[in-house]
Amino acid sequence: MPTAVPPSQSLTDLAHLAWCGLVALKLARNEGQASSPLMTHYFLNRWLATAQKQRRFPKTVTLDITALLDLARRKGPAANLEQRLDYLWQSCSEPLKEQSDLFRLTYVIEQLRAQGWINAVVSDAEWETKALREEYQGTDALLVRKSQLQAQFSQEGKLVGEVVFLVTGDQNPAEALFCSNGLAFTLASTEDGWYQAILKPEINSAD
Repeated sequence: MPTAVPPSQSLTDLAHLAWCGLVALKLARNEGQASSPLMTHYFLNRWLATAQKQRRFPKTVTLDITALLDLARRKGPAANLEQRLDYLWQSCSEPLKEQSDLFRLTYVIEQLRAQGWINAVVSDAEWETKALREEYQGTDALLVRKSQLQAQFSQEGKLVGEVVFLVTGDQNPAEALFCSNGLAFTLASTEDGWYQAILKPEINSAD
């Protein structure tokens, strides 16, 4: 099996992709190109397609390039490729502790995946079923309901309510990563040998 790429390297690669795209756009504008929103869209769409075809960037960002191109094809100029690249550059370049709750949670999940963990987002109907637990029994897995992720994070990625995860296997790596990335949670064992990790919003001392 190929060696897993550390999440920190993936973030570095994504920041580099975004930086290169923004620099290319700046140079094009200096030469009188991409002077309108429509031309900006065409330029970045072409730049991403060329980068994909020529494999200019590491495999860690292959899916990101594909996602941006798919979005550009579906939405056209409304995809706002320049703003999306700028957001990626800012997000992936800033210190992790300054990132949103959702960004840090995603980073924790990617770190666990790099260690061989399984992450699954399931429906409410699947959540309480015996079949779900049997499927992941004996593995290192982190499970969460899709409805909770959608309801408990704001558009800015701030955690506004509790999110319950089911943890099976060795809970210690998950516990350590939640703590080291500033995510407040409680961990409790269940009757069937699993664990519940309840992610909680930060308490504002000024409230």
